[in-house]
Amino acid sequence: MTLCSNRVPIPGSPSTCTLDTAIVPVPSFCLAAVFLLLLFHIKKKPSEYAIRLPYPGWLHNVYAVLVLAAFAMTILEIARLIAQDLGVGLLPMNTIALFAVMIVIWTERRGRTRTIVSTLCAYWLLLASVETVKVVRLNVLEQTIPNKLSSPLYPASDQLLDNVVMMVLYWLFFIFELYTSIKMPKFENKTKTFALQEF
Repeated sequence: MTLCSNRVPIPGSPSTCTLDTAIVPVPSFCLAAVFLLLLFHIKKKPSEYAIRLPYPGWLHNVYAVLVLAAFAMTILEIARLIAQDLGVGLLPMNTIALFAVMIVIWTERRGRTRTIVSTLCAYWLLLASVETVKVVRLNVLEQTIPNKLSSPLYPASDQLLDNVVMMVLYWLFFIFELYTSIKMPKFENKTKTFALQEF
């Protein structure tokens, strides 16, 4: 399967193919690079400490479940794009990145580290921004081909709905991590970080 196939041209730019191949996956590639740099740094100097959760533990569990939901949504989108033979671009990179994020969030269930909080805050902001652009363009697509018969297995209206859900989740994640970074105390306790030891 090619990266993109059978995509309907829509007025303006970027196209849905460009979005799925060269725009939407960019934050996930950046996150992967940052995680690799962090792993290399940690092996040389594992000096960061965890800070007690600045919010109730159940809220962290809700956060983890919602990230799992976003992960599932990316799989659903890819499966439906394949079923309609539209090509998936480089969207699987988002799925991989979200899986890595789930692992990090799980390992930080008892304490957060400033490095991870800052990294995820930036990641969610970038991902939410590009996803917002995609939603705007899918709205144009839905207006261009409103007839579901043109793509019965994954109509434009369903593509729009799926991506609206993901966009909302990504903005919620950004707000949550921003809140976390603001609420984290200035002084760290001396508990070794879970995320940086186990990731």
